[in-house]
Amino acid sequence: DLVEEIESDEPNLQVNFYPPLFLQRRMWILDVLRRESIVDVLDVGCGEGQLLSVLAQPAPWLAPPPASVFSSPARAHDEEYMYKSDLPNLHARRIAGLDISAQDLAFAVKGTEVPGSSKEDDPYPYGVRVTRFEDLTVKVWKGGLQVINEEFVGVECIVCTEVIEHLPPDILPALAPMLLGVYHPTRLLLTTPSYTFNARFTRPNAPRAVRERQAYPDPTGRTDRIFRHHDHKFEWTEDEFRAWCHGAAEEWGYDIEELGGVGRPLEDDPWGRDEQLGDASFVVAFRRKEDGKQAERAERARKALKALALEGEPHELLAAHEHKAHEMARRHPTHDSVKLIGDAVTTKMESFREAFISLEQMWFEPEVSSLCGGWIEVLIWAVEGYDRLILLKAANDGTKEWSIELVGGVTDGPSAMWPEGNSIDLIPENWMPGQDPEDVSSDEEAVSSTGADGDVSWNGSEVEDPDESWT
Repeated sequence: DLVEEIESDEPNLQVNFYPPLFLQRRMWILDVLRRESIVDVLDVGCGEGQLLSVLAQPAPWLAPPPASVFSSPARAHDEEYMYKSDLPNLHARRIAGLDISAQDLAFAVKGTEVPGSSKEDDPYPYGVRVTRFEDLTVKVWKGGLQVINEEFVGVECIVCTEVIEHLPPDILPALAPMLLGVYHPTRLLLTTPSYTFNARFTRPNAPRAVRERQAYPDPTGRTDRIFRHHDHKFEWTEDEFRAWCHGAAEEWGYDIEELGGVGRPLEDDPWGRDEQLGDASFVVAFRRKEDGKQAERAERARKALKALALEGEPHELLAAHEHKAHEMARRHPTHDSVKLIGDAVTTKMESFREAFISLEQMWFEPEVSSLCGGWIEVLIWAVEGYDRLILLKAANDGTKEWSIELVGGVTDGPSAMWPEGNSIDLIPENWMPGQDPEDVSSDEEAVSSTGADGDVSWNGSEVEDPDESWT
C-alpha cells in the first residue's frame, strides 16, 4: 500500500500537440473537403459550430470560369494564366449542423448567421472583408442521432468528429445504419480517440492510481478501461477501430479511402513507444460505392433502425440562414470590361501611392473584384489587356506572389498640405501662441483669454489661483 501511495505521486508525462489536437482533426477534415471539392456538408454533433463557422466563410474568388467567359476558349484553360493559391478554396453551397445541446447550438446559430451592416456584426472588423460570390444555405438542427431527418438523405458529405465515443450503448448501433444506410452520403469523415494512445500519458505499467489521476473509469462498467473524458462511453484500440470501420463499410456499401490517425506529441516518449502507441485520434474516410444498390441498402437500414425501437423527438430547425452572393457574381465581362477594370485598378494604385501591388491585395478591393464577377482570372485578363498595367506572373508553386505593375509609376503628385500661398498668411492677426486659431475672434476689439495670460478656465469660471479651482 505504501508503494502504491508513493507511486501515485509520480508526475504524468508531458504530452503536448502543435497545432492543438482539435485543430489537427479539423485540418484533416478541411483537407479532404478541399481535395474533393465538396460543397454540401452535414456536421453531426456540431456542438458550438466551430466547423460550420469556418465553412460559412466565403471563398475569396470563384472556381475558374467556363470557356464562354472569354472570347478565346483556349485562353480560359491556359495553365499559364490560371491563378493558384497555396490552398484550394472551399466553395460550400449548403451546410447543416445537428446536435442535442440547445446551449451549444446557440453559438452555432450565431456563428453562421448572415453578417449585419454594423461593426458589431462584422466578421472582419479589423481585417479584409471578403465579398461573397456564391450563395450559401445554412441550417442548424436540434435533435438526436437516432431520429431520421429526411433533409439529410443524399447529402454529399457527413462529418462526425469526436462524437461516436459519446453515444450511449443503445444509440451506438444506430450510427452506421443511419449515416451510411439511410443518409448514404458520398463520403463520411469520422474521428474518435485512440484508447491505445492513452498509455502515452504515463510510464509503462503505471499503477491504476496514477492512470486515474487525470482520467475517468469506464462509466458504463463494461470494461476496466480508463478514458480521457468523463462522458466517453467507450474508447477503441486500433484493432477495434479497424474492425468497426471495415464491418460498417462492408455492410452499407462503402470503400475505405483512408484509415489512419492524427496527433503525435511534440515530445519523444522516454520509453520509445511512439510508433507502438500511434496517434491520439483515429480518422477514417468512407466513400460510397456506386453499384446501384444504395436504395436497397437504405430500405434495409430503415428496417434496422425501426427494429432498434429508439425513441426521440423530431429534429427542430433552430435557424436557416441564406447568405446571398454579390449582385455582380458570375457576370460575364464585356468589350468594355478591360477599360473598366483597368481604370479601377489604376485608380486604386494611384490612391495607395504604389507602383507595384500584389494581385491578391488588389483583388480584395471590392470595387475591383465585383467588376470581375468574382473570377480572379478575369482580373488577370483585364490587367494584361490594359496599356498602363503589367502583370508580373510567378511560378504556381506558392513561392512568390503574382503582382501588378503600374507603367510609369504613380503620376499624380500628393495633394498639397497647405493651400497656395505662404502658410504665414493663414495665421489670424490677433492669434497668440498656445491658442486654438478657431477660437480667435475676427473682431480686433474682442477680448479673449489665452494660455499666455496665465488664466485657467475651470467649469466655466476663471480663477487666478489654481488651488481655488477645487473650492
